[in-house]
Amino acid sequence: MAANTYLQVSELDFSEIRSNLKTYLESQTALKDYDFEGSVMSTLLDVLSYNTHYNAYYLNMVANEMFLDTAQQRDSVVSRAKELGYTPVSSVGATAEIEITFSGVESGFAQVIIPKNSKFTTTVDDVTYTFVTPQAEKVDADINGAFKKSIIIKEGEPLSHSWTASASNPVRYIIPNSGVDTSSITVSVQESSSDDTVTEFKLASNINQVYSTSAVYFIEETADRKYEIIFGSGSLGKSIKAGNIVTVNYLVNNANATNGASTFSVDSINLNAPYDSATITKVVSKANGGREQETVESIKFAAPRNYQTQNRAVIAGDYERIILNENADLQSVVAFGGEEASPPQNGKVLIAAKPFNEKFLTTSRKASLKDSISDRTPLAVDPVIIDGDYTYLIPRITTFYDLTKSSLTESAVEADILNQISEYSTNNLQRFGNKFRYSRFVRTLDNAAGGYIMNNDAKISMQKRITPNTEAVTSVEILFNNAIRPSTVTSTQFTYNGFTANLDDDGSGNLRIFRYTDDNTIVIIDTNAGTIDYNSGRLFLPNFALTAYADLELKITVTPENLDVNPVREQVLLMEPNDAIITVIGEQT
Repeated sequence: MAANTYLQVSELDFSEIRSNLKTYLESQTALKDYDFEGSVMSTLLDVLSYNTHYNAYYLNMVANEMFLDTAQQRDSVVSRAKELGYTPVSSVGATAEIEITFSGVESGFAQVIIPKNSKFTTTVDDVTYTFVTPQAEKVDADINGAFKKSIIIKEGEPLSHSWTASASNPVRYIIPNSGVDTSSITVSVQESSSDDTVTEFKLASNINQVYSTSAVYFIEETADRKYEIIFGSGSLGKSIKAGNIVTVNYLVNNANATNGASTFSVDSINLNAPYDSATITKVVSKANGGREQETVESIKFAAPRNYQTQNRAVIAGDYERIILNENADLQSVVAFGGEEASPPQNGKVLIAAKPFNEKFLTTSRKASLKDSISDRTPLAVDPVIIDGDYTYLIPRITTFYDLTKSSLTESAVEADILNQISEYSTNNLQRFGNKFRYSRFVRTLDNAAGGYIMNNDAKISMQKRITPNTEAVTSVEILFNNAIRPSTVTSTQFTYNGFTANLDDDGSGNLRIFRYTDDNTIVIIDTNAGTIDYNSGRLFLPNFALTAYADLELKITVTPENLDVNPVREQVLLMEPNDAIITVIGEQT
């Protein structure tokens, strides 16, 4: 009966367990006068307490690993996610777009074939990395007879592994390498060593379209961050028979190690090709989109939400989640109904995507994104991939710093201010929906120059950059989507009616085109070139007939009415250090 009175079982700490055991033993008549601390019994109590503590800890960890919310080990989290039908995203090698030109093509050839897995190389931090073509490319001669084409290349080393299916000794098709890019996996099944009939198996993306004869495979993450290929049972997907030879081709990548690479060279394409040389004539877009394998925290977040939507795109967030998860080259995605667009596009869902280190997607990339999402879209909805709408924030900053406490020069302070601008832009802007918060921006500037900044006077302008048609009269609509202060419209120079001209507003809602005379007198060329809605931030030029403009883009700048700037829908805010106008003043305190 004493055990029921004195032995407590709710404590888990070693000291408390030991104390409870000692209290229980002291309550026993046979050990009433025993010295538990001055004898060998003290050691036995320690052993019993440690053993109990270990068991309690072990059972607690086992219980934790059984649930997605509390699991800590990656294998446990992956196993729980598997029950929800979620496969963690693999690491992905960076992609780049290059223009390749073939010279000395033999006469009679109207096309050059670039085989799949043709190799290119780049060097980052003295390490050489391999890029390959994800699929074969056809290069046709252009109207001038030149064989030139822009192609996508992807970082990774192409590898292959084969297994022979056995009925007596079942095979698990586990790819033996880590760092596999699952999007690069291709699976083929040869009937047997004596029958060279080969069937290409495709990844099952929609289980509702998988039948008993469907040549599909499933993929799961297994132990040690590796991936396993799973085939159908014969009722759900075509099964593998004894003697089949399964071959898996894939890329092993280096995740984000090559992001930003901009110099490439041809390694090997086709030694027996009908041309003299292949040269990379231009890098269309730098390497970007490389990323590490999905983290434990990300899996915990994504798995239950993936289960909720069942890999279907119904609401805007579904499109954003699916596209971001499946496309490592994209930094940000936003989706919204066509009825919200200007003008409305009913029956469509508009999807804007911003790639890393770039602003716009190529036409082929937009087409591939649309194809990837179309089969998960409701029948009556047409997904449309659009470009992001970029608004540049131009900071004009006057910085006062303390000369008595800082030994920095004005140029050093300016360089630090530029670094702070870059850091703020990277961390707070550059994505759909990210707002510009003026007070947060100024606090970031105050951290420059080792904390010896006394004051920052920052003024912000908004700027749009357009490439108007110079061959015909066109209408131009510019949407800042933020209230604008009257009489603040300015522009870079353009040619209008033979004059070098600029754009401004009269403060009453009218856009004007003017020029400067030799003595800097302003002459209005067109008093009613367009309209401006100061409340909505909409500028409209119905008959814009410029014939040239000075820079690569025509820049139109305004001052926002409010200190904070809020983007809407596909609008992205950017702040580039090169645009900043900085004045540094050192003061004696």
